[in-house]
Amino acid sequence: MTTHPVVRGVHHIKIPVSDLERSIAWYCSVLGARRIEEFDHVSQDGELFAVILDVPGVDVPLELRLDPATAGRLAGFDPLTFTARSRAELDGWIRHLDMLGVAHSPVIVALMGHLLVFPDPDGVRLRFYTHEPHGLSREHVNFTSPWLRPDTVPGSDAWPGQTPAIETGVRRSGGPAGG
Repeated sequence: MTTHPVVRGVHHIKIPVSDLERSIAWYCSVLGARRIEEFDHVSQDGELFAVILDVPGVDVPLELRLDPATAGRLAGFDPLTFTARSRAELDGWIRHLDMLGVAHSPVIVALMGHLLVFPDPDGVRLRFYTHEPHGLSREHVNFTSPWLRPDTVPGSDAWPGQTPAIETGVRRSGGPAGG
């Protein structure tokens, strides 16, 4: 019988960015992150190429690494999902994102809970998923939202200023969406 080593957790999360200063400002403003300057990554030439952020509520550090090519390739992809306790907490994030002028999805009915998606300055999508289940059946899950597809850019109806609504796979009239 072969045994294997045990994974002990996640050490840190790394997100590629095209403009380090812009991304630092954005992550600090939007997520309330704090830069830990003692862990700045500086090349031998004195060039800052990565920073470590402490994000309130996240148990591991977040690294922003200057890598424009990778950041561009990841635009539309959603590598990181944060936890929100409830739909009410998600509504609080919507108000916060709206106040900052950050584009975001409407609340999406996902498999188990509600989901909110928003892009960082490079278009990498970050998400909040509720820990609290919504209790809806699978027929209400919105698998077709453009916010869930990396090859699509959501339309203008997904931008701030829109009244937050639950986006489902069912039209308000009860028929299937997209029909």
